[in-house]
Amino acid sequence: MKKTWAIRKDAEGVSPVIATILMVAITVVLAAVLYVMVLGFGGGESTPSIQITAKTAITSPDGYKFSLTGPTTEVSWTDFTVILQTGADSASWTTATQTDLTAADGVGTQLLGAKVMDSVSYFVNITDMGGNGYINNGDYFTITGTFASGTSYIVTLMYEPTDGQMVSQTWTH
Repeated sequence: MKKTWAIRKDAEGVSPVIATILMVAITVVLAAVLYVMVLGFGGGESTPSIQITAKTAITSPDGYKFSLTGPTTEVSWTDFTVILQTGADSASWTTATQTDLTAADGVGTQLLGAKVMDSVSYFVNITDMGGNGYINNGDYFTITGTFASGTSYIVTLMYEPTDGQMVSQTWTH
């Protein structure tokens, strides 16, 4: 027995309005999926956190030494700015180039120069104990100058790629 297919002449497909809505919806969903795949869900780069493990007073020249712990992700010394504030006045130093801090003997140092704040010159010096150009445990920076007794100071490290604050510390001299 042979099966024959009967063609119905009164049968219709999906209406043109529904078909158009379905095509537009599928296109929007595919575009959203591709957008997420290309640009990622999480957005841009995040600001790593870092700790100042110790603030030590130093002499000759007078100032403070700030010891650091390694950040949550690898951070080059070229990726941040040191900001010193007192009252409404502030000074900022952009950090050294990686080649300045990379040293064959293992310790890289870079003096970032003088900035005047409240008629006093302050200097920032970076010491990369590993000499690899990246912030690691034990690395530190110093701020030297004439600190006024009884004055509050704030030192902040800003992460340049995101313009986010990595760490900040306040103290009174």
